[in-house]
Amino acid sequence: MGFKLAIIMGAIMLGMGAVGYLYYNDTQQRLAQLRENNARLEIAAQTSQDTITKLQQDAAQFEAANIQLRNELNEAEAYSDDLQAKLRNHNLTVLTAQKPGLIETRVNAATARLFDEMEALTGALRDDIESLNIPDTSN
Repeated sequence: MGFKLAIIMGAIMLGMGAVGYLYYNDTQQRLAQLRENNARLEIAAQTSQDTITKLQQDAAQFEAANIQLRNELNEAEAYSDDLQAKLRNHNLTVLTAQKPGLIETRVNAATARLFDEMEALTGALRDDIESLNIPDTSN
């Protein structure tokens, strides 16, 4: 009877050892997978933080550009208001009839200045436009 008990106890101990070994291996595999997942999450979190930082920087740049554009618009509107006031105070029809040479010279100079300013703002130079060799279709 003692021999059978020893075999049974040995089998139970061997079974418990096998279960312990399998449990240990399974735990180690899970830990390795968790470490790998943690590394991926850290990379994803850093990427998200970098993206948030970049978006905040872009938003600040857009806000600065918007403020500059708003200021330039206010200046342009003030200039427009000034021009409208001048036009209301002067009767160009009468002035043109009385002094056509003077008015024509001033209008031509102002028009040339306006075109130069528009070209400077848009980056288009006369030479660039002429170099395009666009056929005249106004006929």
